[in-house]
Amino acid sequence: MKKQWLEKNVDLNTLAERIRPFFHEIDFETMVEKMQEGYMIQAISKIPNLKLKIDVKILGQPDDFTVEFSAGSRGGYFSPSMIAGYLTTMFGGGYLVSREAKKREALDMLENDFWKHTQMQVADLVNSATHTKRQSKTSTS
Repeated sequence: MKKQWLEKNVDLNTLAERIRPFFHEIDFETMVEKMQEGYMIQAISKIPNLKLKIDVKILGQPDDFTVEFSAGSRGGYFSPSMIAGYLTTMFGGGYLVSREAKKREALDMLENDFWKHTQMQVADLVNSATHTKRQSKTSTS
């Protein structure tokens, strides 16, 4: 999912750094990478038997930027057990589909919490890009 913010003047580096703790609290290892277009945050689950990777992209300028959240297993979005579950449902193998559906539901809840956290951070950082620029000009004078 992708969301856009306009005319907020948010320091995108600070936003990226404030998103990291959200993932740390739920036992994910994170890495922030500065790109030409913005920032990429990769979060990988440290929970045993949960091969989940989440990518967050913050792209644009302080007054016009998007945040994109995408998640999936490291081997692709549909795990082999999910595909096998679909194929075996007609043969009484619905347990695998049920288990994967529960994982998807948990991921949806995680994403909803992510968006709440991100919205609060954006609100807190309104006009932070201007403040940061003003501060650096004041320090050099």
